[in-house]
Amino acid sequence: MKIKNIVFSSLIAGAVLPSCQKSDLFKAPQNAIPADQAFTTPARIELASVGMYDALQNSNFFGGRVLIYADIRGLDAIPSSYFGNMGFYSSTNSSDGTVASAYQGAYRTIYQSNLFLKGFAPNAGLVSPDKANQYVGEAKFIRSLCYFYLVNLWAQPYSFTADASHPGIPLVLSTAKDAFDSSNYLPRSTVRQVYDQIEADLLEAETKLPDPPSDPFTRVARANKGSARALLMRLYLYKGDWTKANQYADAVIGMNKYSLNANNPMAAFRPPYTTAESIFSVAMSGADNPNTNASLGQHYGPRARGDISISTDFIRLMDTTVDRRYRAFGGDSLMEIYKGSYWTRKYTGLTTDFVPVLRYAEVILSKAEALAKLANGTVDATAVSLVNQIRTRANTAPIAPLTQQDLINAIIKERRIELALEGQGSLEFQRNRQDLPAHSTVPLQPWGSNYRVLPIPKYDTDKNPKLRQNDGY
Repeated sequence: MKIKNIVFSSLIAGAVLPSCQKSDLFKAPQNAIPADQAFTTPARIELASVGMYDALQNSNFFGGRVLIYADIRGLDAIPSSYFGNMGFYSSTNSSDGTVASAYQGAYRTIYQSNLFLKGFAPNAGLVSPDKANQYVGEAKFIRSLCYFYLVNLWAQPYSFTADASHPGIPLVLSTAKDAFDSSNYLPRSTVRQVYDQIEADLLEAETKLPDPPSDPFTRVARANKGSARALLMRLYLYKGDWTKANQYADAVIGMNKYSLNANNPMAAFRPPYTTAESIFSVAMSGADNPNTNASLGQHYGPRARGDISISTDFIRLMDTTVDRRYRAFGGDSLMEIYKGSYWTRKYTGLTTDFVPVLRYAEVILSKAEALAKLANGTVDATAVSLVNQIRTRANTAPIAPLTQQDLINAIIKERRIELALEGQGSLEFQRNRQDLPAHSTVPLQPWGSNYRVLPIPKYDTDKNPKLRQNDGY
């Protein structure tokens, strides 16, 4: 089956085309043009590049759902049956529709990036070299971001085997004209191969992407060197390469483009969602996510759909008498109590919340963790200071660990509090080789259990005989 059309939206064209005004940002209608004409002019190439971000808004993946899935499979968000068995581990199976939609949504976004790279390559000379580099860097950043979540949700973590040779996910790096072409039936690459591909794409993106621009919307909503470096930092942290994680944290910090929002942990989650703390987010509007079944604000909002309340395990992590992330002191707070349950207030826009992907607070805590784990039996003073930057902003007491392990434990705890409900819940337990305690109706899930990873959808294993199912499903 040939691809007949490419669909574009004007999600962020207004932010990058000088002739457009911000007020027109979400107003232009979608347009479809034949694929063989999509890269024939600079304007059409620009629209095609915007189309990759439109694909990233996939309602089953980075439209917000992938963050939810990682978090309801963690300890801090109470799983909801609205998302099938996604949050219930042993009752999840390969026929689960929510699991299948997420998996396929990720690959649809990857397909759009691959399609852009294929169509743009013979037409790159129509734009300036800098613009050509930007477009390629954006495509590879978006592809890497999707693969990062795919491999961490559908495969055991990097450290599961000594050389990360255990099954990962299929690496689809090109597009075929025929849906039934044999090149479409790929086996699973190893986790190491997937990480290597993500790393290669991001290193290339880092060299090709521009520095963060002055326009706040473009800086947050489109990939640039800062977002590529921050995702590399996270990749190395998950891989256990503390030296490179620290190196790339420093690379982000050294750009002097980002900072914590002083005295207000919630500012990054409020309109216009483009503070100096935000490194990369998936930009949304009511026109992009207009219904009540996909947005973060609807699912987390107790007065909206109210599907996901917050566990008391999470509340116990904080000093609720002083922590600004729990209690509002003349401003915004992370939590509220409504009808006897705890709820997050990170997402209050109902259908307009940006989807936070990379934030400067994560850079601070990742550098702290890397330094703490490199410290060779000592307590790294810089790591302590970095954690206390986050805690001071939250109005909580500084940490004063006595041992290296005390410091590491404090950092892991602070990450859980600070980055809660931003799509790293179960992933943090995985990479840190931690058992997931029993919670809600979910029994203890030991580290390494088959159920700690999602099943490959039966639809995909049925049509691809080379696609091996995860153990236990």
